[in-house]
Amino acid sequence: MKQVKVAFLFFVLFSFLSCENQGGKLENDLKQKSLAKEFFKSVDYKNSSNAKRLEKLKIFISDNKLNSADKYLMYNNISYLLGKLNKIDSAIFYSKKMLRLPNVENDANLKGKVYFKLGIYQYKKNAQDSSYFFYTKSKNEFLKLKDSISVGKSLSNLAIIESDFGSYSLSDSLAVESLKFFNGKELITMASSLNCLAINAKKRSLYNEAIAYYISALKITTRKSSKIRFRNNLAIAYKELKNYKKAILIFEELLKDTIKSQKTKTRVIDNLAHVKWLENSDVNVLKELLLANSKKLQLKDNYGLIASYSHLSDYFQEKNRKKSLQYAIEMYKISRKVKSIQDVLEAIDKIVDRQPPEKAIKYYKESIYLRDSLQEAETKRQFRFAKIKYNYEDEEKQKEKFRNLAIKNELKVEKENNQKKNSIIIGILLISGLLFLIYRRKQLHKKRVLQESYNTETRIAKRLHDELGNDVFNTLVKVQNPKIDTAEIIDDLDKIYHQTRSISHENNAIKTGDKFESYFRHLVASYNTNDCKIIIKGLSDIHLNNLAAEKQIVVYRIFNELFVNMKKHSKASLVMLTFTKKNTRIEMSYFDNGIGFEKDSIVQKNGLKNMETRIKTINGTINFENKPNKGLKVSIRFKS
Repeated sequence: MKQVKVAFLFFVLFSFLSCENQGGKLENDLKQKSLAKEFFKSVDYKNSSNAKRLEKLKIFISDNKLNSADKYLMYNNISYLLGKLNKIDSAIFYSKKMLRLPNVENDANLKGKVYFKLGIYQYKKNAQDSSYFFYTKSKNEFLKLKDSISVGKSLSNLAIIESDFGSYSLSDSLAVESLKFFNGKELITMASSLNCLAINAKKRSLYNEAIAYYISALKITTRKSSKIRFRNNLAIAYKELKNYKKAILIFEELLKDTIKSQKTKTRVIDNLAHVKWLENSDVNVLKELLLANSKKLQLKDNYGLIASYSHLSDYFQEKNRKKSLQYAIEMYKISRKVKSIQDVLEAIDKIVDRQPPEKAIKYYKESIYLRDSLQEAETKRQFRFAKIKYNYEDEEKQKEKFRNLAIKNELKVEKENNQKKNSIIIGILLISGLLFLIYRRKQLHKKRVLQESYNTETRIAKRLHDELGNDVFNTLVKVQNPKIDTAEIIDDLDKIYHQTRSISHENNAIKTGDKFESYFRHLVASYNTNDCKIIIKGLSDIHLNNLAAEKQIVVYRIFNELFVNMKKHSKASLVMLTFTKKNTRIEMSYFDNGIGFEKDSIVQKNGLKNMETRIKTINGTINFENKPNKGLKVSIRFKS
């Protein structure tokens, strides 16, 4: 993060030299300050390595009796050097020692700078929740001083952290607010805020907005490295819009420019070759792709290698399936090495697409496990972040409240003694009630989350046992019998593959947004086979992409349940899906020509109960018309 370097320079170049003027100690303090200045000016110190400088600083502190101002200066430089040596925990330790110094405790400016420094270090060790806490404290200290530039810097970093946690709207608000505080000054950090806005837009697939922000950032940034990064991201945004010519032009211009970082240059070469191939799959870009891959191996650029192997796998998909699979496996290996779960999942998708079913089963199982783990980890991460934010905001509210009470009490202590007591009692009751409600809400939420997790785990475990366990065991028995026909074993494995795929479909994360209709069609296509044809009528008329995300999820889950029921029980050979929209009402109907189900089985089947529960969450209705041996008709209605 670019702000880190700026902050380090900021603290080194503008370290504070204020002394403690405490009566007769003034002359001694000035002498100590002079010694400190001479220490930093010494040739021996300047010509030393960072490690040696750190050692000399610690010796100087132990050998000299320093006042509070000098200790601040020393601790500040020590934490800086520790940060440069990547000893982040030690840098945090010395920064917190600075907070306990008397001259820092009573100075909002120094305190704000130390909080800002702690925000940088916590972010560097990937503790975004703690970083958010300290950046918020630094912002509040700078607000007291009306230091708009420093407030803007804190807000810019808070916006980046909100973006990291996926809170894009709140991140946008903070980034825009930071720009107002800069008032046209501090162009480097302004460009960082614009870059944050661009990333938020790109994450929400708003590529035109992202392009506008990148262009604005490019106009004001003065850093060469930032310009290269923004132009590279700009080209990627054009690629996502399928404006390949524009993307190619930017990448080519970047290569003509002087790029000092070999890692960055290699990534640009790789991206350029990939976009050229996307524009025209007949273009031979293999030489450039292999060159980029080779250089990334030399540079040990693991994240760059993930993209490189992905591009090579796509390139060979139609040309050489074996090579395509090899590169997908390499992508899988390197993704696991760097513990990038999203890239591992993408690599698995490529592998299973390029392998026969019997070899892909283990990857499907790993995919299911990783998706569950990823969701659980993200939930815990979001909860921890929300708790830190809540605790800090609650703490500040309480402080402000008691400050106001103290002022009022001083003014009215004699005249309104009884009123004061009543106010305190009411305040305590309100706070107690609020804390009780918050506690109860947290407990209910925790119980609901645990119950949902338990239900999900139970359902998956039951399906794995009932649907896969027996089939896998039977298949293993057959494999051990040399008399069993190989074709029969392959059929069993194919069945297991489809069962695994079905379970994965039911528990996968659902892609919502402006590409949901395409995602929904993909679901339908996955169940459309030679044995059972699915006909769709009127899907485009209801504009699925415009539905709210929660409604898209309900629609996807309900139809997935219907398709699973059709596949497992109905023995249907034809399914008809009809979609209509009347004013604000959307009507969807499902019909199959299968055997239906017994009259009393609706209540017993979890799948159909799930459908009724899901549709109620969006104030909709679902009706089942069951005709044994003549088929099943399901009608779904809700407001768009």
